[in-house]
Amino acid sequence: MITPRARSDRWEELALSLFLFICFLLAFLKDLFPVLDEGLTAAMFAAIFFVLKQIRDLRLDVQDGGPGEVFFATNEEFYSSARAAVHAARREVRVTYFRQVPPTVLASAESRDYFAEIVAFAHRKGTVRRIIGVPNQAMADWCVAQAVLVAGNPRYNVRVIETVGQAVEPMSVCLIDDDTMYMAFSGPTDQQLGGIREDAPKLVHFHQNRFDQLWGSGVDLHDFVKAATAADDHSS
Repeated sequence: MITPRARSDRWEELALSLFLFICFLLAFLKDLFPVLDEGLTAAMFAAIFFVLKQIRDLRLDVQDGGPGEVFFATNEEFYSSARAAVHAARREVRVTYFRQVPPTVLASAESRDYFAEIVAFAHRKGTVRRIIGVPNQAMADWCVAQAVLVAGNPRYNVRVIETVGQAVEPMSVCLIDDDTMYMAFSGPTDQQLGGIREDAPKLVHFHQNRFDQLWGSGVDLHDFVKAATAADDHSS
């Protein structure tokens, strides 16, 4: 459907092209017909007007689109924005969590609301795929807790990558549909975290490919918990 704004833009572009063509003809013919000199001046002013108007419209479009990049200095700012974005998601949310401590350690209400919203989105609307890096026992225990949520929510999918003694991802990401990405960077303490939001579909597509690579190398949460439980039983 062509909006009134788009239809108006087409007419303006057509008028601008016509005026520029007239300016060219007048400039070419004014030496032969001096009377056309005044017409050339008028046509040039009209063309300049349309050019300036289109520049103004472009500037307004950029402003209306909002910033393509937003930085967050605290975990409260980051998780508050990310929770709202997940709530507004349309189809799929892909998240990774690569930290030394589970989310349950985070003290802010915003972080708790964000992680609850991830699960709620899978209940309410779309698909969630989560990758969890497990570098220690605390993170393994959190995976066991996630297994309960997965069992009661078929659209909530989790895979595990054991990262003990391995190089881990430098950040955790949240990919929302095909156009928005949040990246979280751990700070010097467990409670400190900053991040960035990018509204850049091409960049999101790149990280989606990276996510799918990690997803393919991960272990299904059910299999991970089953193996971990068997190892605990054997050690006891």
